[in-house]
Amino acid sequence: MIGIWQAFSGTYLVVMGVAMLAGFGIPLLVAPLKWARLLRWEIPASTQLATFLGRSLGVFLCVIAAYAIKAALMPAAQLFLFELMLWLLAAMLALHVYGALRKAQPITETIEIALWIVLILATLAFWPSV
Repeated sequence: MIGIWQAFSGTYLVVMGVAMLAGFGIPLLVAPLKWARLLRWEIPASTQLATFLGRSLGVFLCVIAAYAIKAALMPAAQLFLFELMLWLLAAMLALHVYGALRKAQPITETIEIALWIVLILATLAFWPSV
């Protein structure tokens, strides 16, 4: 399973980078509370911290996405990006499972567990050759 579609690892990085920008990075950077409401999070009365942390995460995701797109053109950098993505995806899976077990997140976040599993499997399937 690992690397069965490795010939398309660069394309996968571009798709992941664009999807990360469109689905998470830019929305969190521009409108973190609207994004949170869309995912059914309860918005606190004081929103400064939530807005700051949402935008901080948005900046982080935009940088990772930009580097994923850049690495698509640099085969020597692809393995590092794939390893980084796999660690991030695994951490997101663990975070969402933990939140689901504690019942500390809206159902939309619990449903996201399936997304993280699919992305982990896809990342392994597109894993570049060494």
